[in-house]
Amino acid sequence: MLKKVVCRALVFLFLVVIILSAGPVDAKEKLSIWLGYGETLPVFEMVKGQFEKKYPDVEVEILTFSLRDFEAKLASSMPTGAGPDLMALHDFIFPRYYDNEYLEPLPQDLAAIVTNAQKINPVYNAVVSREGTAYGVPFWTGRSALFYNRDHFKEAGLTQPPQTIEELWEYAEKLVKKNANGDIERAGLTMRLTGPSGGIQKFGYLYYQMAGEQIFELGKTPGTIRVTLKDNMDVAVKALLDRINHLHGDRKVDDWKLKHDAQGFSSGVAAMLLRETWAIAFIKKNGPNINFGTARMPKGKVRGAFNYIQILSVSNQSKVKDQTWEFIRMLQEQEALNLLLKESGYSPLREDRDFTWFLKDNPRYEAVMQDIPGYNQYLEAPNIAYEETTTRVGEVLQEAYRDASLVDNPEGCKKVILKMQKVAEGILADNDSLSK
Repeated sequence: MLKKVVCRALVFLFLVVIILSAGPVDAKEKLSIWLGYGETLPVFEMVKGQFEKKYPDVEVEILTFSLRDFEAKLASSMPTGAGPDLMALHDFIFPRYYDNEYLEPLPQDLAAIVTNAQKINPVYNAVVSREGTAYGVPFWTGRSALFYNRDHFKEAGLTQPPQTIEELWEYAEKLVKKNANGDIERAGLTMRLTGPSGGIQKFGYLYYQMAGEQIFELGKTPGTIRVTLKDNMDVAVKALLDRINHLHGDRKVDDWKLKHDAQGFSSGVAAMLLRETWAIAFIKKNGPNINFGTARMPKGKVRGAFNYIQILSVSNQSKVKDQTWEFIRMLQEQEALNLLLKESGYSPLREDRDFTWFLKDNPRYEAVMQDIPGYNQYLEAPNIAYEETTTRVGEVLQEAYRDASLVDNPEGCKKVILKMQKVAEGILADNDSLSK
């Protein structure tokens, strides 16, 4: 009898060991997603619900962070293999993860979409592709536009938004409002006056129209950057003079004492604003009584809009690659893109989806959603030294903005432009990314 009991006990222990070593019977695979744009969370949550019904053995975990925290966490986690499966990357940090070989090439069906000009604008395909292979799906864009206060325009006798850079500054001078002491109460045009990286970017909006290229362009060798300021010296000086001459003296149209940028416009203390898509929702929320319209960027030598985009990629360290690609496929469906647009205001990048329903009810988005012939869509050149370059060059620019001695001083402005060029080239050279 004792022998039988011992045998049964040994069998029981053997089974327990097998079960414990196999792990929980109902254990699920986990698919992790990190987001740096929390306003896009609703569409990911919706697709998560659909996905988990279709794939009950996979649990989707979505974490959101502030954009800078997201970038820092991603940078520290990927080298250790602790990063997410689905990587929602801003276009300017995409090269960092491609260059370090963290990204999985697209499956054939998604690659066929990304490389089809009828479905994705080739401008965005170029950002996510290397040597003919795509490593991400362009998801949405924020796009620059001119915002204008219709009531202020009516008061100044202006019937339409400015069409050229020259008109932009002429309008700004007509729209500015000063008190009896000559102090500005309402800016004619508000642009970034603080934040060096953002400041150089907004300066670049006008420089691009005037020069026909960006301050930082791709070099001849992949992964390198060419600084164009010196090549377009007359244009760069003119762009800086325009800005300086309207920050000081009799032609002044803006002041550091005022609320500025989107906050100033939504407060009614600015008549025009240069900003991106997100500002539409911001102004509606923070300035519900502001009667405003949007227009395409004013033209110079060329005409076009700056874009920043989000790219959906899969980590090559992921243990659930196939499931993650399927999640990305589901994010491309019309229902998901409709929710993305409605909740976040960011423009989906699928050319073969229909958003006329949204534009009918939200005409302010037309300027930032519809591609038209002759109106370029452009992105900042991928740059591994992006943050340092834009910050330090932006610091030079912002110091110049404060210098009243530069008013009507092209030679002084030329020295500023040369300093910006030198600072940028030094940083890029230190990072082995300066174009030869």
